[in-house]
Amino acid sequence: MIEVIIYKNPWEDPEEVARVTIEGEVKGETPTATSLRDRMQDERDPIISEYTDGRELLRYVTASYSNGYVMAGYDSEESQQVVEDLNDEAYRDWVRDSGLDTQL
Repeated sequence: MIEVIIYKNPWEDPEEVARVTIEGEVKGETPTATSLRDRMQDERDPIISEYTDGRELLRYVTASYSNGYVMAGYDSEESQQVVEDLNDEAYRDWVRDSGLDTQL
């Protein structure tokens, strides 16, 4: 699975607060996870509502949920490679070959 994990207190006592999959699923029962789920369902959200693919969502989550107190990172090297390193054509091939529905 291609996921981003969001941690609270990443440097001293890491606590996982949410996971977001490339298929757009938010896992976790914390306020952070609930907030992300609510934002993804809100068509009026000025940022998240614009994303149409899970790769775009994971890039956003990784960038915006990394601020010192909270840190987001990929769950594996494969996740980072798929989201960050593949060009658009290679990514489309990967989606086709994986059989995952990454459309949000």
